[in-house]
Amino acid sequence: MGDCLAARTPNFASSAPNVTLFDKDYVAPRSLRSNLQWSGTSLNNRLSTMIDATYSLNLNQASTFDLNFNPAQQFTLTDEGGRPIFARPTSIVPTTGTIASGEARFAPAYYHVSQLRSDMESETKQLTVQLRPFAFNSTYSWSVSYVYANAREKYRGFSSTSGNPLDVFWGRSSFDSRHQFVYTLTYNAFDFIRLGWYGSFRSGLPYTPVVAGDINGDGYANDRAFVFDPAQTGDSTLAAGMRSLLANGSSSARECLTNQLRQIAARNSCQGPWTTTANLTFSFNPVKVRMPQRANISFQLSNPLGAADVLLHGENNLHGWGQTFIPTNQLLFVRGFDATTNRYKYEVNQRFGATALAQNATRLPVTLTAMLRVDVGPTRERQGLTQMLDRGRATGGQKVPEMMYKAMYGSGGVINPMAQILRQADTLGLTAEQADSLAVLNRGYTIKLDSIWSPVSKYLALLPDKYDQDEAYDRYRTAREASVDALIKLAPTIKHLLTADQMRRIPTFVTPYLDTRYLASVRSGTAGTGLGMIMMPGGMAVPAGIGGGGGQVIEIRRGSP
Repeated sequence: MGDCLAARTPNFASSAPNVTLFDKDYVAPRSLRSNLQWSGTSLNNRLSTMIDATYSLNLNQASTFDLNFNPAQQFTLTDEGGRPIFARPTSIVPTTGTIASGEARFAPAYYHVSQLRSDMESETKQLTVQLRPFAFNSTYSWSVSYVYANAREKYRGFSSTSGNPLDVFWGRSSFDSRHQFVYTLTYNAFDFIRLGWYGSFRSGLPYTPVVAGDINGDGYANDRAFVFDPAQTGDSTLAAGMRSLLANGSSSARECLTNQLRQIAARNSCQGPWTTTANLTFSFNPVKVRMPQRANISFQLSNPLGAADVLLHGENNLHGWGQTFIPTNQLLFVRGFDATTNRYKYEVNQRFGATALAQNATRLPVTLTAMLRVDVGPTRERQGLTQMLDRGRATGGQKVPEMMYKAMYGSGGVINPMAQILRQADTLGLTAEQADSLAVLNRGYTIKLDSIWSPVSKYLALLPDKYDQDEAYDRYRTAREASVDALIKLAPTIKHLLTADQMRRIPTFVTPYLDTRYLASVRSGTAGTGLGMIMMPGGMAVPAGIGGGGGQVIEIRRGSP
């Protein structure tokens, strides 16, 4: 009798090894991308606007194909839309619904023979709209972006199936978050501490209602759940469970299931809730905290929303601020199998689609990171000055004459905003009074620069072959500081002369030199400021201080001189 039972009882233990191999045609993934972008100003130069449309076709994407799977169908589940089953009814344990491990295998000596292929593909469409202030402002700044994305992918049934796992379909990508808002806020508080906030709001990721375990006999936990209608289900336990879930489950879960009653759920047919994330950074003005300008200390607080959640609600009453929730996607648990009717017995998971914080295994931590940055080596201004002075002295070439030094450094090492504004007189629509006032200020400023830099230029030109680099640089720095101080005094007057509309039309590489805080930050040089590069029109970056018009006198005669 024992031998007879042993011969007829399926083997539910699995000792057969798994095998993984690469397909001979396997290649690395590749992508074809194209984008169309427009950028410009809007709302009468109040906002800088960027619109970008991107399309990506991703080829040779990875997939897994089980060479040892036998697709011979044994029977169907009539109460689940005719779902095909690849295991014999006698190979399913009635009390648990477990399927014998040797079912649906070509070679019983092996279990999964996974062949890694590169025969899938996906496509992504994305539209981005970004807005930010056009004018430079050292006190505050902001930006906001909206991103719409649509990602689809080709997949094989071994990852998600309602029928034959060999079939290939197109469907929504598992990482397809359709909508996203990204924003940044920066604020310079009293020119002492600089605060930066980066945050985003993102629509939830899709997920698939599944059965916990393997019910079709292919050896994978990849079966999508049949959404039973409690009004048409003969199993009273199953009907009661579905009725309770549809009445008390999360709103998104109820909507997803209601739309799919009496059918096998579609892949990625449900969607999780919106999530929000943020990061906070703050740094101190090194000058105000008595640190060298070369040094900068900053702090980054990741997930400040989570920190606020703990402070306001306590550890035992968290609301989940700043967390990314992963909804529970298991809709049905197998509790047995009826071989006389070829039906599985299910229990409904009442936590399907739940996003309660206590039910999530992972949480985004709150971390505080301190960063100290120090610019080492000579400053960029000192390196440039030393190279000029060494020419014809420590290195080959001819010595730089006095007039060349004056032409290079006579602008004070910063852009002359008045000269640039007068060059844009027609574009800005300057009145005769405005133009005359700016010309007078420009002439006085230029005379001031000449008085500062003429003796310095003469000193630099007459230096001997062996000279003191520290003293030469001190002379340059003192002159630069005096030049910037003169411009700091004029900046409020210049801005007062212009209307708000004219200020918005000033080129972006000029406006920082009308901001007294920015000028103070580069007074002695650009070391440690992070502001050493100014974006010129067309995206060309040039060092701060290199620009035209510094030593040029522009006079516009309209009416009386």
